[in-house]
Amino acid sequence: MIYTAVIGDLIDSKKLEKREEVQEQLLNLMKKINRKYHSVIVSPFTVTTGDEFQALLTPCHSIFQLIDEITAALDPVEVRFGLGIGRMSTPINKEQSIGSDGPAFWLARAAIDSIHDKNDYGTSHIALHCDSPLVQSTVNSLLSSGDFIKSKWTANQAAILRTLLAKGIYQEQFEHQKIAETLGIKPSGFTKRLKASGLKHYLRSRNAAAAVILNTVQNKEDNHA
Repeated sequence: MIYTAVIGDLIDSKKLEKREEVQEQLLNLMKKINRKYHSVIVSPFTVTTGDEFQALLTPCHSIFQLIDEITAALDPVEVRFGLGIGRMSTPINKEQSIGSDGPAFWLARAAIDSIHDKNDYGTSHIALHCDSPLVQSTVNSLLSSGDFIKSKWTANQAAILRTLLAKGIYQEQFEHQKIAETLGIKPSGFTKRLKASGLKHYLRSRNAAAAVILNTVQNKEDNHA
């Protein structure tokens, strides 16, 4: 079976003034994410060092929604992510993501290392590695474009995504008036803010990346059957 391995680490965590508080926040966040996304989690999000965490998931359309929830919850601390699409070589530990190994995690490690080496002047915080150069290039182009859009957001624009995430929305079609009401602004002001943010382009690129991954996995599984 093909899995999605996720490795995340806090950027410049050693420079944080309240590092212990952030680490505690990360531990609590992992528990919350594991509960909310239990249906797609094979080996739960586990803090492997004070500043790094990992998990093993079934390929799912909600992967980037999950990642954005982690990112939003830890803000202003920045997080980088490496995703690996592959199989596992050892038995999977379903209690914590420690001790299991295989191509999925090897590729996730390579992906996060690639962000260290090339992050598009600090704007790219996520990358994917898999055994298909074309899929890897396509998905990473979508992800880096989305990250560039996100890097330009003001606090008010970023609040739109946080509000959508809180309501379980991760698509470009949603009721503008309800979100405007939640944010406490007039619909006209919300439309102006939304247009300037490029949020819909961001969500479109993230969901397109997820669709490419799922389609690739399905084709591989069908050919392997």
